[in-house]
Amino acid sequence: MKKIYTRINDLPNRIKDSFIIAWAIVGLISTILSVLGWSLGSFSQLSIVGRIAIVIAVLIGMVVIVYLILGSIFKDAISLYINNTAVSVECGDIFNAPEWRVIGVDTHFDTRVDDIIISVGSLHGKLVLDHGDRAEIDYVVECEAQKRGLQKDEDGLYDFPLGTVIKYESSIDQHIYLMAAISKLDKKHKARTNMEEYERMLMNMWKELDGIYASHDIVMPILGMGITRFDGPKDKEGLLRCMLCTLNNSRISFNSKIKVMIYGDSKDVPLYEFRNMFRSSIRR
Repeated sequence: MKKIYTRINDLPNRIKDSFIIAWAIVGLISTILSVLGWSLGSFSQLSIVGRIAIVIAVLIGMVVIVYLILGSIFKDAISLYINNTAVSVECGDIFNAPEWRVIGVDTHFDTRVDDIIISVGSLHGKLVLDHGDRAEIDYVVECEAQKRGLQKDEDGLYDFPLGTVIKYESSIDQHIYLMAAISKLDKKHKARTNMEEYERMLMNMWKELDGIYASHDIVMPILGMGITRFDGPKDKEGLLRCMLCTLNNSRISFNSKIKVMIYGDSKDVPLYEFRNMFRSSIRR
């Protein structure tokens, strides 16, 4: 019995909720018919086995319908509260969002977009090439390094702690960017991290964002998708779960909205499964 309960409990929430809702609908319809005294005619003349078979068939059909409806409703976006912070996950392009934009960079805050150090197609690369000015970025990084008392390394670069966030106001598109150091570069200029380091980076990032966001709404991608060397599981669902869990564990409450944006579609991220992850964090 315990094994059966465990297997049921391991089912995706969308399947479990579909069954519960479908069972409630079937029960409600049955109750209404009984109260009104309506008869289904030949149904009442069937054997018990026949009646059970029909009820099961109707229930399965209802489960499928509810399952598809839930999938349609929560296909591209969900909303939840974490530590009294309104958090949404939705699809879109971060560069079209009006909020302050978090962009993942390396710990050097490098601006050399050459498909060796920084990929042209990455969000970091697009920020430098299309939405920002390299000289401006280098200047704000220099100022931040001096403020933190950092010294340049043997390559003439600053090495900031993981999770460091530097605010950059672009003169190109007049948007505010919060550049977050999410990974280190190895000697071959490949971004590298592991799950332990990734979680530690996120915890520090939330703290830094809390000190810099000034009650403005924030939008960010699923951080870590562009990291070349990720020791451990690396998929959209796992990284998104880690981002939300570290926000919850940080106990930080933002006075604004946090939006996590999925580029493209969310078919490989079961958004419905995230709806009730933080029931204890729902605002009262």
